[in-house]
Amino acid sequence: MKGARHVSRRIAVLTVVTAVAGGAVLATGAAGHVGKVSAGKTICVAMKTQLQRRWTFDYKAMAAEAKRLGDKTIVQWANDDPAKQASQVESLLSQGCDAMIIVPVDDKAAATLVAKAKAQNVPVVSYDILIQSKDLAYFVERNNGLVGRLQALAALRFTHGKGNYAVIKGDAANSVARDISDNVAKTLKGKPIKIVYNQFTKNWDPKTALSVAEDVLSRYNDDIGAFVTSNDGMATGVVQALKGRNIAGKVFVSGLDADPANLQLIAQGAQTMSVWTPIDQQGKLAAAAAHSLANGTKPAAQAKVQGIPTAFVKVVEVNKANLCRYITQVAPKGWVKVTDVFPGKPNQCG
Repeated sequence: MKGARHVSRRIAVLTVVTAVAGGAVLATGAAGHVGKVSAGKTICVAMKTQLQRRWTFDYKAMAAEAKRLGDKTIVQWANDDPAKQASQVESLLSQGCDAMIIVPVDDKAAATLVAKAKAQNVPVVSYDILIQSKDLAYFVERNNGLVGRLQALAALRFTHGKGNYAVIKGDAANSVARDISDNVAKTLKGKPIKIVYNQFTKNWDPKTALSVAEDVLSRYNDDIGAFVTSNDGMATGVVQALKGRNIAGKVFVSGLDADPANLQLIAQGAQTMSVWTPIDQQGKLAAAAAHSLANGTKPAAQAKVQGIPTAFVKVVEVNKANLCRYITQVAPKGWVKVTDVFPGKPNQCG
């Protein structure tokens, strides 16, 4: 319950901030007034994985903003291995970091990495996933609580607030999965539904999600109204199970990240919705904050999360109704084309 109350406070803070901003993403509100304090800083970046497409875009946004500010970036990719990430952070620190951005594989284990950086006077920005350390200098995240709420509300609309639900959660080793889970649970609490599955999934593994979906469908003779699935990778596994039983489109499936392959599933009706994070803006925020910290100044924050100065970015639901608008007006350059979602139909969103 403490976690749920904490996430609720974060949602409330974000609501106030976005209302003041007229609903716009605050790309400059948290760290945008840092300016070019000085050039030539080295920003070390420890990324959790390249196995999910979005992280490459996050890093590209970080690197582009760092370059604009006169900094250079050095990056390492852990591919979901916490031991590998620990080794990589030590390697990065040996190369003379002025500030570091970490996307942790394991938010608790990564506290040791923050301590090592602090011992070398290197401030750390935790990105997307909150490292469980009081020594962090800054945190940049999406509103993960709102992700869970959007997913659960969409499920209730689809099922008219009834039926059997399977909740396939992300990896318990990071705050994103826990925050999404807390708010899915809060939103579904007291509703006349039956939750028949409700488990975390190591590494957000699509194969595990496929296996879970097949098992749940078998145990309940396909009588499942909704799979509240925490991200798009796992949603792909769930849709595969539904297609195998010829019931795709008849069962709710949620996701997160608006991956082009999943947008195509939404266009087909096989996946119901996803949630988009403006990762181009989020990456810029992190690089700007790292630049400020590297130059000995404190980036402004919208709030504090567990005592850490924090900047948020606003998330957006993507569904069949707003799919074309998302593709043509919201998604950053290079993320998705009309023909990625509607093969052979370049004028579909014209």
